[in-house]
Amino acid sequence: MKPTKPATAIMLQETRTLHRAGGPEKCSPTTCVLADKIEELVLKVGYSNAQALSVIIQLLTDGKVRVDFRDYSQRLQVISPSDLTGRVEAMQIFDSHIASMRVGATETDGFTQKITLQPPLVRLPQ
Repeated sequence: MKPTKPATAIMLQETRTLHRAGGPEKCSPTTCVLADKIEELVLKVGYSNAQALSVIIQLLTDGKVRVDFRDYSQRLQVISPSDLTGRVEAMQIFDSHIASMRVGATETDGFTQKITLQPPLVRLPQ
């Protein structure tokens, strides 16, 4: 079995289509790395790991995927056919990147945060 590439080494082409009142508006294609898309799906968009994993598996096994949101849709395509993998390898790439995100987050957190939840004051009739 060939070693899997890290998510930071897999290049994608992204084409966004904005959903506007006057009709769809297609944007120019851009390139990005798979790592950025994983982080966008999990952190910015709020997808669960299972949802993001299913997008990444289809992308890495089929070579392309379309993800629809309320305001826009994005079509992602793997640029190099040599980056296509099987299902197991795609899961390994995703899991490795998620693990590196967690490690990176804990290393860079330089402050302690305290959150206190206070219940509302309830006044009983006298």
